[in-house]
Amino acid sequence: MNLSCEIVVVDETAMTAARDAAIRRMLGVCFPASADAFSKTRAWHGSAPSYSVVANEGEEIVGHVGVVAREISAGGASLRVAGIQNMAVLPARRGSGLSRRLMEAAVAEARRRGIPFGLLFCVPGLERFYASLGWTTLSVRVRMVYGGEETEIPAKNLAMGLDLAGRPFPAGDLHLRGADW
Repeated sequence: MNLSCEIVVVDETAMTAARDAAIRRMLGVCFPASADAFSKTRAWHGSAPSYSVVANEGEEIVGHVGVVAREISAGGASLRVAGIQNMAVLPARRGSGLSRRLMEAAVAEARRRGIPFGLLFCVPGLERFYASLGWTTLSVRVRMVYGGEETEIPAKNLAMGLDLAGRPFPAGDLHLRGADW
């Protein structure tokens, strides 16, 4: 396990241009199909993070997870979620436990901020990792607004929820009240 990495929480209001650029470069390496998008922004589909959890090894950023704090609806009821976005660790650092440390720090910060639920979207195959951290698959329809149009999230994305405040994730279909993250 690589414990030499420093894990820091960075509120987006304190994000420097240099750190933002370094994170975007790292995301481009981790997600080469989206490297062009990440060369411009970390705000996936325009959903800017509220805070980021960053793993630094010396001067190099080796891991990142963004968190979008947003009001969504579940079964028609409004709820606040910590939306997990752009979870990534450089290929050379994978398998070291760094992803787990980043996610644990992101969840701890969401709890500190009083956000009662976590919500993420992942592709099949990754749900086992998130389930090992307590996330559960939500078998619900998820709608969003993207490009001014209301649509469902891509079918390849699995929705997973996490209780952060001692109560179950509300039942019912979800509406993100904006784009996905």
